[in-house]
Amino acid sequence: MDLREMIMDAIKYPINDNRKFLIFCALIVIMSLSSIVPSYGVKNDTINMVLTLITIIVAFVVLGYLIEVLKGGTEGETTLPDLDYVKHFILGIKAMILDIIYFIIPLIITLVVASASGLFSSFTKIVYSAIGAMEKGAENATAIMAAIPKSSIATFNNALTVTLVIGIVLFVIFSLLSFTAIVRYAKTGSGIEGLRFREILKDMQKVGVLNIIVTLIVIYVIALLLTLVIGVIGLIPYIGVFIGIFLGVPFILLFMYRAVGLLYADVYN
Repeated sequence: MDLREMIMDAIKYPINDNRKFLIFCALIVIMSLSSIVPSYGVKNDTINMVLTLITIIVAFVVLGYLIEVLKGGTEGETTLPDLDYVKHFILGIKAMILDIIYFIIPLIITLVVASASGLFSSFTKIVYSAIGAMEKGAENATAIMAAIPKSSIATFNNALTVTLVIGIVLFVIFSLLSFTAIVRYAKTGSGIEGLRFREILKDMQKVGVLNIIVTLIVIYVIALLLTLVIGVIGLIPYIGVFIGIFLGVPFILLFMYRAVGLLYADVYN
């Protein structure tokens, strides 16, 4: 399936079963109540706490359902999956843990690089030098900057550059890995499979890294355009926000996960 066919399939997919789509839409609305209700002036702490708890629970169900959509895409399923609250809740929790792991690894490496390059120590010296200058009567930015050792500023700038470059590169790499890991997890139902880096790299090689990047860019651009449309709809007084959340957000989520599933379909078939 080429990119155009993939996108057209993903666009049509959310509305191929109106009943299931509306149920999913209702879940998104329920998940959003903790942010919607307070915006209408409801400030009861008990109500807000209950709504927050409901949001967390439903969010895991929604994520698990999207994982099922992803799996359906890899298997060539043409209709939305049936909703199984317990199954999808568990799937959602596992998927979240997997995402956290793929976020923590580059974060830890970036923090180690930042520390080793002197980013934290030079920043501390700059702050203490600035505070010392102000205590001695420096009243403007020029005087404060003059009191900071140039070596500390140079070290900080160099360390910041190195840290940012490495951090961005790691973020891109692990983002691509996490996409494939989530697909592998969706297909197998095993979180361990989402951590088999050697197999994940093989899957990426089969799809093609460039193909993954290009497809994801197209998916996100379309999602962004749809989000802008939702934003315009949201300007309609009173009902705009509910229309956007009830129809727009669910459509975008289903579109994105369906498209990613189709991208990896050839790997698992």
